[in-house]
Amino acid sequence: MGRPKQLLPIDGITMIEAVITRVRPHVDHLVVVIGHAAEEVAPLLRPHGVRVAVNEEVDRGMLGSVKCGLRAAGTRCRGYLFCLGDQPGLTDSVVQAVLTAAASSEKGIVIPSYSGRRGHPVYLSRRYYHEILGLDERSGLNALTGSRPSDTLEVPVADPAVLEDVDTPADYARMLDAGAS
Repeated sequence: MGRPKQLLPIDGITMIEAVITRVRPHVDHLVVVIGHAAEEVAPLLRPHGVRVAVNEEVDRGMLGSVKCGLRAAGTRCRGYLFCLGDQPGLTDSVVQAVLTAAASSEKGIVIPSYSGRRGHPVYLSRRYYHEILGLDERSGLNALTGSRPSDTLEVPVADPAVLEDVDTPADYARMLDAGAS
């Protein structure tokens, strides 16, 4: 992107704040993992009542942020909802659908899908805590979510936003044109 995408404006707030406002009402505790531009992003998060965790090894990939967030959340949670900080189109209905499915199912992995494609946010039960921390950085979280079909529940949703994140200026322009909120 050439600049910290978490700080890009979406409807008068930053991208990371847009994601937080979607997720915060649905969870008891929210940990936001930051890395690049942490000194700029952290002050924006204080008013949102979230715990901030800084991933010092952000250049090693997304799994490092997942592990950082897990460590910050600890093992007292029943499970973890992993959301992307660059997914401002995430809707309340999708978050609620994933959490409702997780609460009513014994499956340890709950993933929303749109038109047969898996997206985010992803819910993982606490029983995977140590296994996630032991994953090889090169394999990513998909090594776990793709290897447990019998413990995975896909939740079909009617919202393509589960597949959309902002990685390029063109993605950002599309998100603005579509009205991210």
